[in-house]
Amino acid sequence: MEQNKASALRRKQFEANEKETRVALLGTIIRDFDSMIAQLEGQIAAEEDRTRIKDPGHPAYSTFAKAAAKRRQNLLISVAHTRSMLDVAKRELKEIAAELLDLEPIHSNQPSLATEATCAA
Repeated sequence: MEQNKASALRRKQFEANEKETRVALLGTIIRDFDSMIAQLEGQIAAEEDRTRIKDPGHPAYSTFAKAAAKRRQNLLISVAHTRSMLDVAKRELKEIAAELLDLEPIHSNQPSLATEATCAA
């Protein structure tokens, strides 16, 4: 019986570690996308200043600016999707942290992964 509890505890700790890693990775991806979006906005503005045409509907509007604007739009969509995935991952991490609290022995004086995950989230 005690071995089953220890096994379940290790499994939940592993799941919590995996979720923490996923949350960190998704946060990094979002920051990278935001940085790329800012760079593209700067490139679009520079190209519009260079050509002195700011209207995308103008026949002589820069092809580079059009392509950069399309890429920026795609990145904005990706950021929104990644943010929703991050929200789900954070919610799953909180659920696993709560399960870990139930599995961990109450008399243990060691700081638990579940309490660390709850504090971090």
